[in-house]
Amino acid sequence: MEKDKIKDLFSSKLSNFEPDVPASVWGGLDQILSNQPAPSVDASSASSSSSSGSATATAVGKASLIKTIAIAVGVAAAVVTGVLLIPGTEEPVAIEPKVVAEDAFEPETVQDEDTISIEEFIKSPVRKKVIVEQKTLLADVPVQMSAMPIAKDDSISEVPEKENKIEELEKPAIAEAKVILPKKNRSKGFSLGVAASANLLSENVSEQGGSLLFSHPIRTEAFNRALVKENSNFNLKHRQPISFGVTISKEIYPRLSVETGIVYTYLSSKITSNSSFNIEESQYFNYLGIPLSLNYTFYELGKARFYLSVGGMIQKDINGKYVSDMKISIKGVSIPMMEPSVYYSEPYYIRESVKQSNPQLSAHTTLGVAYPIYKKLYLYGTIGGAYYFDAGNKYSTIYSDRKTQLNLNMGLKFDF
Repeated sequence: MEKDKIKDLFSSKLSNFEPDVPASVWGGLDQILSNQPAPSVDASSASSSSSSGSATATAVGKASLIKTIAIAVGVAAAVVTGVLLIPGTEEPVAIEPKVVAEDAFEPETVQDEDTISIEEFIKSPVRKKVIVEQKTLLADVPVQMSAMPIAKDDSISEVPEKENKIEELEKPAIAEAKVILPKKNRSKGFSLGVAASANLLSENVSEQGGSLLFSHPIRTEAFNRALVKENSNFNLKHRQPISFGVTISKEIYPRLSVETGIVYTYLSSKITSNSSFNIEESQYFNYLGIPLSLNYTFYELGKARFYLSVGGMIQKDINGKYVSDMKISIKGVSIPMMEPSVYYSEPYYIRESVKQSNPQLSAHTTLGVAYPIYKKLYLYGTIGGAYYFDAGNKYSTIYSDRKTQLNLNMGLKFDF
């Protein structure tokens, strides 16, 4: 079947083919023929006519050999131009690759090279042994792998699967371009925080005559006159307020947020004196306040965020009391013109609940920094100043006696 296809292919391509023999070939033939020595006619050689006949036969044989070589060159040119350079317009011929064993072809001996014909030359199996490997395929020749019979031979070793896998691993990996999109900020802009703060400054007030006493409004006139006559020194000390609160903030614009919450504040004050009446008094107030501030993040350093806060707070006392304790003896007091009834009518221990009538207003500005300690949980701290407006209340506190204050605030904040 293979020989018929090759024969048809050569027949279709070489039916009307006439090889063009180069002029140099004919020139070479003329030169060879012209160089042949002419037969010499001597008296000594004229006796034998058989020797001249053999010389003529030798020249004819060489001419025939040269002609055969010229025909072979033309056929080779035809094969190259007609078979290998097949026009792309024609349908490709499917060649079934076949593994040929070493002993598949037995070379035929040519009896006489001078008398070989073109047809015999083409049909001659003087070809190189072809070994078709499984991976060697012509790109222009469509080959159906299912219809490819491969003869089994011990000389041909099958490619192991491991080698195929190694070849696949050795192939250059194709870099996959991954586009990393920025993660969407799923934060709703809310923050919930807890904080503790303290005023860094205390306040001391000193007066004579006893008018600073928290119990002065409820004392008898005789006792107050006795304190004035004694003219002793009374010291009032306001301790630093301590606050705890819960805050919530909402981002209203990038880097800008509004914050509010509820804050509890504890105020305490104490009065001491060198009076002979040995009076000591303490005062306590519990305040609840609602802050409102605007926070702006102006700088970021690594994970730390620095922000500025301005705002104010309104506070109102929810509970207050004072305690007055007087430790005297009638023998220890020697005040001229002192009425004896004072020692018997005046209370020695007073515990009174008090309440401020007006709310307390304040304004503040702070500088803060926040740093994440775990995911969306931030540790933050602020330091700043506050101003307390005069509320016109009856009982003096640090808010009324000291208008300006320095605050330190620390807490935790969680972003939603």
